[in-house]
Amino acid sequence: MKYLSKKAFEAAKDYILTNARDLEQARCSYLFDNGTEQAIVKALHAYQNQDGGFGHGLEADFRLPDSSPMASSVALQILCSIDHHPEAREMISEALKYFEQSFNKERQGWLAVPPEVNLYPHAFWWTVHENGTSWIDDNWGNPSAEIIGYLLTYKHEASKLNVDQLVSLSIKHLLSLDTFESEHEVFCYLRFFRMHPSCMNQEIHAKLKEGVRQLVTLNQEEWKNYVPLPLQFKPTPNSLDVGISSHAIAGHLDYIIEGLEAKPYIEPAWKWETSEDVWRKAKQEWQGVLTLEALQWISSYDRLVS
Repeated sequence: MKYLSKKAFEAAKDYILTNARDLEQARCSYLFDNGTEQAIVKALHAYQNQDGGFGHGLEADFRLPDSSPMASSVALQILCSIDHHPEAREMISEALKYFEQSFNKERQGWLAVPPEVNLYPHAFWWTVHENGTSWIDDNWGNPSAEIIGYLLTYKHEASKLNVDQLVSLSIKHLLSLDTFESEHEVFCYLRFFRMHPSCMNQEIHAKLKEGVRQLVTLNQEEWKNYVPLPLQFKPTPNSLDVGISSHAIAGHLDYIIEGLEAKPYIEPAWKWETSEDVWRKAKQEWQGVLTLEALQWISSYDRLVS
């Protein structure tokens, strides 16, 4: 079992505090130093639009300044963890209004991004096609299942949508899946059930385990590629048991620690193949996001040298 040395931990932290976006810098300081929630709120403010949604490249693979359900769901992953902060709470309220007005009745959910995404640099998988959808929209739950979780958390503010009906629809969709094609859809469901464990039952739990079994890559040789990783499904020891063995989690932690001992950041396992100048910037932003995520995993599993 490997532990991340103090030297490597400090180097990774310094990488984030020097090279990452203000948002990841603020989150890193908050998690590992004496940073404040206010700094996180301030950094996220830069991504929120007048309509309450979030854009401006918050999800770094599409640079659309306008709001999108996908970027807004990324913002709420952060804001909900500090929702006792008055300004964070206000930002959440505005985002909920955006979710209500961007709801797609025909889909009974949300399209990940609007067609305007095509007007700005983006990775090819975010391109919106002539039918109004991107490849991401092939899997209904990403981000709809997660967004429904936020609406249920703050249900008293969601006056325009029947949230209970949407929860039922979302669970029905999950249970209808026999072949799981998108790890991101499963991540969205895991976020939903992390927020609302009381909605879980044995049938749902078994279905989630089956989804993870189909998707997770356990072969270490493949982890350098863009594949679904063990810790993405079980980011903390207290996360839902999704059928990944402690041996697989331990091996993944060892792999990440080895990488951070060699260099102080995690590189994305993908690239755009277009807009190389913008991709260089996006890649550096992702390195901040992924390095912070790795430090969170290592810390939550107590793999830091004390």
